[in-house]
This record gives sequence, C-alpha cells and structure tokens, in this order.
Amino acid sequence: SSSPAFSKLDCQTPVVCDPSLESDIFIKSSHYADETQCQTACQIGHPSNPCKFFTWVPNAQAQVPNCYQMKACNEMADPITGSQSGAWSCEDPEIFCGAIGDIPAYDDKKTVWTCDHYVHPYGDASKNIFQDTTCRTTCPSFETTTQNTKADLVVSSTCIFDEATGTSVWGPANPANVVDASGTTIESASSNPTPGCGCKDLVLPGSIAEEPGKVFKCTNEDIVNADGDTVITQDNDCALLCDGTLVFDLFCSVGQWSVDYLTSAADIYCYGGGSTDGSGSVTLSTYWPPAPTGAPTNPPTNPPTDAPTDAPTDAPTEAPTEAPTEAPT
Repeated sequence: SSSPAFSKLDCQTPVVCDPSLESDIFIKSSHYADETQCQTACQIGHPSNPCKFFTWVPNAQAQVPNCYQMKACNEMADPITGSQSGAWSCEDPEIFCGAIGDIPAYDDKKTVWTCDHYVHPYGDASKNIFQDTTCRTTCPSFETTTQNTKADLVVSSTCIFDEATGTSVWGPANPANVVDASGTTIESASSNPTPGCGCKDLVLPGSIAEEPGKVFKCTNEDIVNADGDTVITQDNDCALLCDGTLVFDLFCSVGQWSVDYLTSAADIYCYGGGSTDGSGSVTLSTYWPPAPTGAPTNPPTNPPTDAPTDAPTDAPTEAPTEAPTEAPT
C-alpha cells in the first residue's frame, strides 16, 4: 500500500539529493520497507551517525537498495519519479546555510539575489536554507575583470557543504571574475548580499549649447569638468525641457541610464543640432513642429463660421417634416 509520503518525512528537502555513489559524501545504501524506516536509519545514533541526508527510491524490488545515506546533499539532475529526500533533522545548523544578509531596503543603485525553489535568501539568524540551493544575481552594469562586455552577466552562488569546517557555507561566485558597478569583486552571496548596480559616469564630449526655450536642469548643476566636457554622475537627476514641455528625464536606475542614445553634449537639444537636412528640426519635430506659427491663424477663422450656419439649418427642417407624415398614413 503506497500512500502519499510527502508528509511522512520530518525534514524534507526541496530537492532530491543525489546519492553520489562515487563520491566521498556517499555513506551507504540499504533496503527498507518504507521511507519512514529509511529516515529512522539516518536519524538514530547521532552524533556518532555520520548520516546527514537520505534519499528514498520507491518501488524497488526486494534486496535492491532503495535508501541512500549521504553526508551532504547535491541536487539530482534527473530523479526517479516518486523519489524523496530529507535531512536527519531540521535543527542541525551544520546542514543549512544562513541568510546571506538582512532584508535590504529598496535601492535602485543595488541589486539582490534570487534563488531556486522560491527560497528567499534574506533574513535574520533564524533563517535556514538547505544545501544545494543556488542563488543568482545580475545587473546590466556588471563587468568581468578580464573583458568588458555588454551582455548581461549572471553570477551564481550555491549553498555547499564545506569539508574543512563541517558546515554549510555559501560557495564561491560563478563566474569568479565579475565586478559590480562600484568595482567590487563579487565573491559569494554572503560576501556580497547587495551588489552595486549603479552606472558609470555618463561622459558627453562638449558642453550643452544654449537655445531659446531650452532648459536643461540637474539636481547637481556642476556637470562640466575641467576639460569642458559634460559629466552626469549616477547620483544626479536631470531633465530637458523645450518651451516648457518635458522631453526626457535623465537618471540612473538598476544599472542603466534612462536615456540610452546620448553620445555627446550636442545630443541634448531642442530645435537646433542633429538635423540631416539643415532645417534644425528633425529629431524633435514629432513633439514640436517648427513652423506652425503663421499659417494656422487665418484658415480656422473663416470656414467654421460659414459652413455650420447654412447646412445644418436647412436640411433638418425640410426632410424630417414631410417624410414621416406620409409614410405612416
């Protein structure tokens, strides 16, 4: 009689642990009647019993091993259907990693780690995270120390068993050569719980030209360096207005600048600059057509006054009065 066994294990793991038969974490295998007996064999005799994790495989024939004991848990890539794993006790601090850090306040210049199996890796000392839980972090402004790349880099760190200390720790970052936006190397989830995810300085050659009706305003107005170039730092927020209309807000958030096409100070303009035909109004003509100042004043005044007065008054009065009276009779 095989009944659902998920509730029978005292400390079930979120993954099926690989017996790892050829490794030093494998202890032994046996045959038991059910998963409860398999669990008991791992639980009894502590601390002299080296068993920390066990995996139960259902529907095994008599004498065929169906209970495997291990010192650590590595997730099984393709487990047999119905297999389950558990820890000998949920109270053993050696088999869990702690939280990688306190629950962080929101900061758009930092990023966080997200983990497999819906595990939330932040919290206090009471947080227990099973071995072989992998967490990942990414940010558009991450770079490798060996090469600058625009591709989004994803860094992972896994809760692993440390043979030297006999405890579970957050394993080294993979890849190991990634630095965050502040230039700090990401070493592990616990070493870097909230990696920097800001932006490099936005350096725009030249200075912003003055134009009638243009306002380029920043929270920090000191944006021209000694070389005469325009430099916007990640903690500065700027806005471009043309004749009182907002064109864009310029700011850094989560590793990216809000406006991604700026390559020089000349790109910050309203009507002048950037045109290909000499009109000076190509890019922003969709917002403010440059020439509708003289033409629109005359046409609207004449046509509307004539047409509405004649046409509507004649047609409705004659047609409706005759047609309805004859048809019904």
